[in-house]
Amino acid sequence: MSAEDRVDILLGNPRKAVIAMAIPLILSLLVSQVNVLADRAWCAGLGDDAMSAIAVVTPVYLTIVGLGSGIGVGASAVISRMIGADKKEKASATAVQSIIFGLLFGLILTPIIFLGQNDLLAILSKENILGISEDYMLPYTLFIIVLVFNGVIIGILNGQGATQYSMYLTVIQAVVNIALDPIMIYSLDMGLPGASIATVIATIVSTMLGVLLILSKKTFLPISRSAFHYDGECMKLLLKAGVPQMLEYAVLYFMDAVLNVIVLMSAEGSHALTVYSVPDNLMMLVVIPAMAIGSALIPVASSAFGQRDVNRMRDSFKFALKIGITTVFILAMIVEIFPEQCLYIFSYSGEMMENRPEMVAMLRVMCFYISFFAFTPICSGYMQAMGHPNRSLILALWRNALLIMFYLIAIQQTDLTAIAYALVCGHSIAAVTILVVTLLTGRQVSKRMMSQDGIKSS
Repeated sequence: MSAEDRVDILLGNPRKAVIAMAIPLILSLLVSQVNVLADRAWCAGLGDDAMSAIAVVTPVYLTIVGLGSGIGVGASAVISRMIGADKKEKASATAVQSIIFGLLFGLILTPIIFLGQNDLLAILSKENILGISEDYMLPYTLFIIVLVFNGVIIGILNGQGATQYSMYLTVIQAVVNIALDPIMIYSLDMGLPGASIATVIATIVSTMLGVLLILSKKTFLPISRSAFHYDGECMKLLLKAGVPQMLEYAVLYFMDAVLNVIVLMSAEGSHALTVYSVPDNLMMLVVIPAMAIGSALIPVASSAFGQRDVNRMRDSFKFALKIGITTVFILAMIVEIFPEQCLYIFSYSGEMMENRPEMVAMLRVMCFYISFFAFTPICSGYMQAMGHPNRSLILALWRNALLIMFYLIAIQQTDLTAIAYALVCGHSIAAVTILVVTLLTGRQVSKRMMSQDGIKSS
């Protein structure tokens, strides 16, 4: 399929466009999550403390990756909007500005995290896992610029409808990581830090291939080396769309670290964190269709916004919401029926095997929260496409405030499944809130667009 064909799909039937873009994104996110779970599976043989250290560091790692993804999502929205408005040069300029901003941001963030890493982990973990957490985190800290820049590259590709290319990059990254994990962890006797080193190497490979792809002529937007200069107008548009998304991802992922700290405050300590974090990571596998559809919705609805086509914009959201929530619900019910089989790979060692009954009980309850959580990426993506990322950010803060409140109540209980019930309560209230705000925002934006001359209203 040529670059022009991909753009034709992006600008065509919204339902077909959402499906066409979501399928490679689902595969991409699936491989990415399998990659994360593979790390946990290999490290399960290292014992309870290693699994707890992964649970402590993972939210910090995902926050860093999320900052890069936030820039990428902002770039994707603006690029698609420009393509929809037939402003190809501006779309290319926006891609260049996102590259410049991503590199500068990564360079600035690296020394900040490096200097504050140990103090941060001291707050997020307990003394018995602090040392191993610091060792596991260090490779991520040293290569922050790569972790951030990878998300920027993916966003540029998605913005021009080239989601299959971003899928290829993610698959390559996962394959390299999964292949290196046992070598680094066991063959070279690096232990837990070997897992993060493998992830960094895999990310470097993926990022380098992505850069070569963007600079080639295989994508719709022409980006040459001579185009790399500052453009104030495009940078402003990028920051307006990207910064709120960066903050939303930072809130989303770093709040996991805060919730982990609350779990560690329970009477069970690091044991509770292991029992809680493994099923919760499995739930992230279940919600992948909604996350992929939400990501696919951004360029599709953004291009409709750029075309000033209200009906196409609305239709894309309704379809995305229906198919996304339904798919996640079906997957959650499958996990509910087969929880032990789903958890087996994470509890094969003697120490972890003892945790399996508690993890099964936790997983069964968690299956009821994930369908509510699925509203978040889809509604957030639609508000980003309509040019209101700030509202999505505010709702993310509201959701996490709810979760903190319910978690603090849950850790007072003797049964660890109370934490899972806290997730159900928090996400159900948050789902209703974000859906109502999204529908009201959509109505407001549609009325404004239809009141202007030259708007398509049918």
